[in-house]
Amino acid sequence: MKRLVSISVVAGMLIGGLMTIGYQMLREQFVEEEQVEEVQTTLAGLSDSVKTEMALKLEREAVLERVRTIYRVVKQECMYMGGSVDSDLLDLSFCSKSWNKLLMAVRSKEHNTGTLFFEVNKWTMAYESGLVDFDEFEVSDLTIGPDNERTATVTFMVYDSDSYTPARIELVYEDGNWKIDNFYHLKYMLNMRSMMSQYLGNDMPYLI
Repeated sequence: MKRLVSISVVAGMLIGGLMTIGYQMLREQFVEEEQVEEVQTTLAGLSDSVKTEMALKLEREAVLERVRTIYRVVKQECMYMGGSVDSDLLDLSFCSKSWNKLLMAVRSKEHNTGTLFFEVNKWTMAYESGLVDFDEFEVSDLTIGPDNERTATVTFMVYDSDSYTPARIELVYEDGNWKIDNFYHLKYMLNMRSMMSQYLGNDMPYLI
């Protein structure tokens, strides 16, 4: 009789424990579901301006990561070439269609006239070859249009062995990625796209 009573007590304790665990699991599930609903409700209650600000913040981070990646490649190329970065492959990889169209027109005129347009290297912002470093990237402007047209401006510093140059690039969102559309050498206030257009002169109408 005592054995039956003991078994009943143990069984009751097990059942009670299982019921408690089950209750706790259901409670935790309910709390999690409730938290998800709260988050969804909070997101749904956000104003359009807040949602836009969140989207801009995420896009700024994407732009910065893209630009840092580009200039990591440029730095590697610069180190490999002993300070020289001359390949138009960088432009094909990282610049917009519009920029590359303009660049090809410049290369064509250089070939036909025996002249050279680029005195300053647009990637290293230097007149002479040398190893450089890039730092202090900052998105100074970012817009997302109604048709998802996106533009951005990024400023940064180019450091060489004994000086530094403030620089700026303008980017457009094209074919699912951010592409450089113009370069600015801010120490000497050089607008590369504008200078290319001036160099082409009467050849510009053929690009339209």
